[in-house]
Amino acid sequence: MDQTNLNDPFIPPPAAAAEVSEEDRLLDEGKIPAMLAYVPFLCFWALFLKRDNPYAYHHGKQGLILLLAELAILVLRFDLIWNLMLILIGAVAIWGMVTAFRGVLFKLPVVSDLLDHYQP
Repeated sequence: MDQTNLNDPFIPPPAAAAEVSEEDRLLDEGKIPAMLAYVPFLCFWALFLKRDNPYAYHHGKQGLILLLAELAILVLRFDLIWNLMLILIGAVAIWGMVTAFRGVLFKLPVVSDLLDHYQP
């Protein structure tokens, strides 16, 4: 039987159970819906099923705005400018997914400020 000396300075102390804060729990719980909110039509998952999670709900609102912009561009498609706008919106959606995965509250300029005033 192996006896270890608990006073030995080279043996690290037992790790204490890390307490998870409510904010961290909401962030971890909302990461996947927040990421998927930027995929067209999956924003409704974050908006309706994860309404109680502020992190997922925030990204869901922004995903809805991007979805509406994508649909408007597809309906009004005329020339190269519209195609460039669609590419730009796709890039913003990818950036939103990356920041949602990293746990960062990414805010779209102007649009996010308007959405912050809307609280159903």
